[in-house]
Amino acid sequence: MKFEWFVASRYLRSRRKQSFISIISIISIGGVALGVATVILAIAVLNGVEHGLKDRFLANEAHIVFHLHNYSFFDNYQKRIEQIEAIDEVIATSPVVLSQTAVFPEHSDSIQDVIHIKGVDPVLEDKVTGFSKFVDGSTDFLNSTFLEDARLIRNETITGGIILGARLAARLGVIKGDVLRLIVKLVESPMHASMLVPDLANFVVIGFYESEMAVYDNNFGFVHIDTAQKLYNRPNRVNTIFVQLTDADLAPQIARQIEDTVQFSVLEGMPDARTWMELQAPLFSALRMEKILTVVIEALIILVAAFNIASTLIMTVMEKTKAVGTLRTLGASRGNIMRIFMIQGSVIGLLGTILGTALGLSLCWLLSSNSVRPSYWYTFALIVPVLLQVFIILRRALPRGGGWKFGLSVLWLISIGFALYCAVRPISLVDLGLSQVYQMHQLPVQVNWFFVIFINALSFLICWLATLYPAWQAANLKPVEALQHE
Repeated sequence: MKFEWFVASRYLRSRRKQSFISIISIISIGGVALGVATVILAIAVLNGVEHGLKDRFLANEAHIVFHLHNYSFFDNYQKRIEQIEAIDEVIATSPVVLSQTAVFPEHSDSIQDVIHIKGVDPVLEDKVTGFSKFVDGSTDFLNSTFLEDARLIRNETITGGIILGARLAARLGVIKGDVLRLIVKLVESPMHASMLVPDLANFVVIGFYESEMAVYDNNFGFVHIDTAQKLYNRPNRVNTIFVQLTDADLAPQIARQIEDTVQFSVLEGMPDARTWMELQAPLFSALRMEKILTVVIEALIILVAAFNIASTLIMTVMEKTKAVGTLRTLGASRGNIMRIFMIQGSVIGLLGTILGTALGLSLCWLLSSNSVRPSYWYTFALIVPVLLQVFIILRRALPRGGGWKFGLSVLWLISIGFALYCAVRPISLVDLGLSQVYQMHQLPVQVNWFFVIFINALSFLICWLATLYPAWQAANLKPVEALQHE
């Protein structure tokens, strides 16, 4: 062992009269560990939420939404679809009629809500957004058994079937087979030309759309594209084309290419291809800002722990003034003295970083693991007393030496690990009433290994920098001044 490492290891070991400094060292290690564990856990949760939302958005939305600036209808959409599908990275397209309308159930005489109506071809829509896998019920808008039953029972015109977002259906109080009335537009009254009356269309609820995305489950209804075109008197016309790509991250480049490829006349308007990133930009920008703020805040926590390391080393220098003077008298150079205290502080920072990383990754694993755990009562009522009894037995049986301390350390680590395993469990957003906010049932956790390496390097760097001033102060002690008061 090198001279500097030998002396630094001796200084790290506590003696009775130096126990206060050792306690400060332990607190410093704990501060660094908690800072590192917190930032790893916080970023893992934010990363999990971001990826979870991204996956859900991409499972329900097109990568690119192509339309005119004013969402007006355009003809020859089949030709424009062919132009879009000719682009290499495009794998599927779906023509869509998007509109907004007021609705009310048949048992109500007033408007209950205003919803978005999406006219789709189920086969084509499946290739772009995976539409049918989120539907509880039939996707046959034109020939569902609910339609046949409704036409037999009711003496009113049934326009077609509609699939409602599950939460929207619950809010309106409708079930499968119920009739939902849509206000398509306002038309002049045949009796009074100056009076406008609503043009109603009756739709039968044939299924529910449940994607766990609040924007769809709360606000959308789906009808067949042919029915939507008839409703708005726009045969063979659509106002939107959904596009699916081989890679969602290529959306910005392909969107610009689509705008250049698909041309419209001046009278029709200017085309606009919007990417999923643009549609959800506010949300993902907020998540990125939260990540940056989290890193800054947690870096400050590690910085506070680094100040503790500096304080520990300064007190150690004051305690070891005589020893430093003796070492300098025996021939130790200023560089030797400086390296001794830098090694001592670096070891404290390294231990804190390693323990914090282990704790942070363990918490991430526990929060994402759905394995069955012992109950809290079982843990604290049975396991803790047993561990305490084992602790007492080991303390009496093991010799008072390094083996005894090592055995107890292992026991305490096992105890803490088991307690964490029982106590830390996946967080249910449903139980907390946050599932509609985060659009997930369980808080997702996804470890970013590049960030784990980065935060380890940053933590160790901060702790190493904290050792420079105390080490420099010790190296500049003059042997005569260090020994004259001893």
